[in-house]
Amino acid sequence: MKPKSEQNSGFRPTKNRTETGQLENLTPICPGAVQVVAAPESELRPSDKASEDGSKLPRRTKVRLPKTHQDYWVGRLRKRTYRTQDGKTAIQIPNWQVRLFHLDREAWFNLGTSNKALAATMARDVFVFMKANGWEATIAKFKPDSEAVPRLNLTVGEYLVGVAATGYLRARTFLNYQNCFRTIVSEVFGVRGDRSKFDYRTGGNQAWTQKIDHIRLDRVTPVRIMQWQQRRVKDAGNSPVSTASAKRTANSYVRCARSLFSKEIRDRINGFQMPGTLPFDGVELFESGSQKYVSKIDAHALIAAAKNELKVKQPEVYKVFLLSLFGGMRRAEIDLVEWSMVDWRTSVIRLEETDWLHLKTNDSTGDIAIDAEVTAELRELMPLSESTFILSSEITRKTKNTTRSWSRPPRNDSARPYYRCEPVFTRMIKWLRSKGVRAHKPIHEMRKEIGALIATEHGIFAASKFLRHSDITTTARHYADHKLRISVGLGKLLDRSGNIAIEKDK
Repeated sequence: MKPKSEQNSGFRPTKNRTETGQLENLTPICPGAVQVVAAPESELRPSDKASEDGSKLPRRTKVRLPKTHQDYWVGRLRKRTYRTQDGKTAIQIPNWQVRLFHLDREAWFNLGTSNKALAATMARDVFVFMKANGWEATIAKFKPDSEAVPRLNLTVGEYLVGVAATGYLRARTFLNYQNCFRTIVSEVFGVRGDRSKFDYRTGGNQAWTQKIDHIRLDRVTPVRIMQWQQRRVKDAGNSPVSTASAKRTANSYVRCARSLFSKEIRDRINGFQMPGTLPFDGVELFESGSQKYVSKIDAHALIAAAKNELKVKQPEVYKVFLLSLFGGMRRAEIDLVEWSMVDWRTSVIRLEETDWLHLKTNDSTGDIAIDAEVTAELRELMPLSESTFILSSEITRKTKNTTRSWSRPPRNDSARPYYRCEPVFTRMIKWLRSKGVRAHKPIHEMRKEIGALIATEHGIFAASKFLRHSDITTTARHYADHKLRISVGLGKLLDRSGNIAIEKDK
C-alpha cells in the first residue's frame, strides 16, 4: 500500500524512481489538465530518439493545416447550449456547430450532425462555399430558416403584401392591379368561386382570395399565362366581335397585372427571393384591332332629354350627367368633387386630391374648363345641397309609417372600389340605357364622347389636355375618333330616282 503522503500528493512520477528512491521530473496534476506519460524507449518517434553519440535528433517541423482541410475544423467545432424559458436549465444542442468570420461579419452554422468527423467536413464545405459565393448565398443555402435569408417559395399573397408595403403605387391603382393579377391566377389554376366571393362583409371574399394567395409565385409561369390568354379567346366563341372583346379584356388584365412586377417595384421590395422567371416574362399582348372610340351618341338629343327629365325630378342624377359629359370626369372624381373646387367666375373646376379623393395619376390633377352654361346649371342646383360635396349621397327609404334618411359616408380605407353615391350612379346608368347607350360603362361613355368632340374640333393634343391623360398615346389610342362626316360628295351624282346623272357633252 502506498504511503499516505504519496496518496495525497498532487504529483505523479513521470519516470521510474532513482536508485536513492527519490522521484524525478514530477509534474503537478491540476483539475482539467491533461496527464502526459512518457512513452517507453521502444515507442519513441525517430525525432525523439537520441543519436548514437548521445545527442537528440532535430524535431520534425509542425505543419499548419489550411482551412480547406477538414481536419483544420475539428478543433473549432462546438456544441452550443441554450437556457429554457425559466432561465435555470441549460440544454445542449446535440449537433456540432461552427462560427465563421468573413468580411467583418460572423455567423454560427448548425452542421446538422453529432458525428465530429462529418461535421468537420461540412464546416470545410460551408467555408469554401462562402469564400466563393459570399454571405447572402451561403446563408440562403445553409441557413434557410434564418430571418436574414430572402424568402424562398414566395406565395402570391406574400408578394402582394410586399408590393403594398413599398407604397410605390396609389391605393386605388394597387387595388386594380391586384384584382387583375388575382383574376388571372384564379383562372390559370381553376380556383373557382361562387357568389360568396363577392361577400366582403362576412368573409366570403376573404376565403376565396386566400385560396389564390397561397399559390406559390414560381408556379405562375409565362407559359401558363399564355395558355390562359388562348383559353380566354377560345371561350369567347367564333364571333369576331366577341373575340375582339375577349382579346381586349385579356390585354387589360395582363397590362395591369404585369405592372406589379416592374423593376421600380422589385427594387423596393426587401427580403424576397424572386423566381428566376417572372410571371409575365415574354408574355405579349394580342393584336386586338382598333381601340378607337366609335361614337353612337346623339349628344344634342341626350342633353335636351337630360334637362327635361332629370333636372327637376332627379337633380343628383342630373349633376352626374353634367360632370361626366361636359367635364369629362371619371366616376371616382364625380363621387368626391367638392363645391369649393368650382371657380364660379372663370367656369373652372380645379380638381385636386383631398383626404378622400385619390386621383388616378399625378396628371389627373388640374383645371377642368366647363361652359358658362354648365356653371350656371350647377349654381342653380347648389342651394338644394347640404353637403360639401357637389353630389349628395343621401338615401331616403319610405315605409308605411315612417320615412328614414341617411347619407353614405366617404371612405379611403376600402379594400374594393367604393362609391358613396353608388345609388345615384345606378339611377344614372339606368337612365342612359333607356336612351340607347349600350356601352359596358355608360357613365364613362360620356367622357369618351366629350373627348371625341374635342379631338374633332380642336385636335388630339387639346383632347389629351382636357381629359388629363399622362401620355398622349392614350388619347390617340382611345379618343381620337372624328365625328365629322368625311365625304367627297359623289352622292350628288345620284338623282332622287336612284339613276346615275351623267352630264352630257356639250
